[in-house]
Amino acid sequence: MWNGRRAWLLTRYEDVRSVVTDARFSGEFANPDFPTVTEARVVVDKQERAFVGMDNPRHDHYRRMFTKEFSTRRMVALRPKMTAIANRLIDELMAQPQPADLVPSVAIPFPSLVMCDLVGSPYEDHRFIIECAAGRHGLLQTPAQAEQKARELVDYFMRLILRKEQAPGDDMVSRIIDEYVRPGTLSREDFAEIGAMILRAGHDTTTNMIGLGTLILLNHPDQASALRDQPDLVPGAVEELLRYVSPVQFSPRRVALEDVAIGGVVIRKGDGVFALNPAANRDPQAFPDPDTFNVHRDASHHVAFGFGIHQCLGQILARTELQVVFPLLLQRMPKLRVAANDGEIRFKDDMQIYGVHNLPVAW
Repeated sequence: MWNGRRAWLLTRYEDVRSVVTDARFSGEFANPDFPTVTEARVVVDKQERAFVGMDNPRHDHYRRMFTKEFSTRRMVALRPKMTAIANRLIDELMAQPQPADLVPSVAIPFPSLVMCDLVGSPYEDHRFIIECAAGRHGLLQTPAQAEQKARELVDYFMRLILRKEQAPGDDMVSRIIDEYVRPGTLSREDFAEIGAMILRAGHDTTTNMIGLGTLILLNHPDQASALRDQPDLVPGAVEELLRYVSPVQFSPRRVALEDVAIGGVVIRKGDGVFALNPAANRDPQAFPDPDTFNVHRDASHHVAFGFGIHQCLGQILARTELQVVFPLLLQRMPKLRVAANDGEIRFKDDMQIYGVHNLPVAW
């Protein structure tokens, strides 16, 4: 790692799922032996007070307060609005001169508009939220830069909480305030930390999946055509895209609380572990011919959203967004194609959340 220490990489599907559900491995960011990719991430992990960096019982205590905000029922109710947002953005994309960049036209604003509606944050703040997420998730930032961006987003969410206390609306922040903050079950400070986590995850990861997913589909025109003509393929195709791409790198992370034998070696107490979801999703024992993209594959057992108690809180939201945006792009723009030469698409090798910085397209 960055400090000369060594950590274990788990790349096999069964090993990854086994370790993240094993109580002998801790997901507590506060543990001094917790592994980090960069020095900047050490500072961010020490600041983290959201349940993403906790073990049970504290993890479930906080997570339970938010699960119904991301339930299937709520996402089904939100789907018509998602569809309207996606259609409007595609209208605006098609009105641009060709080629146009799909990332700022659709990939960034679509999940941002959905999240702003769900959470109750002003849409004009979305670029600030994305900048904070990138500053926190980058691989090149200094510790001071990462700490500043992480703190700015928490402070932003605290201001949002205070505004919603004065002027509530039909949104997640207002409902959590009524149900948990006012009765004293959840402090404003803890809510601000959790809210910042929800904001950065809801904006950043889905944006990257839309950019990468569209690129993959356009590079597999026969499968894109099948997806366009057979709507029943869409849910399975989204799972295959998530398996094939898995944008969250270097995750999940754990630290051994005792000596544990895994895969014929002994992981010692205090050793750090990176259970690599992207590698697990390319394990041929779990997914035959794993490097082939196939929308007809049953990829529903992938671990792109993690596994166990730390599985992504917003996975139903992300799935619904992807199930809406990909078929609309393909149906409304049947001649959509990549309009870039080799090297013109900039991949996010500088980020812990993988994606594309740009995607020039024509139609």
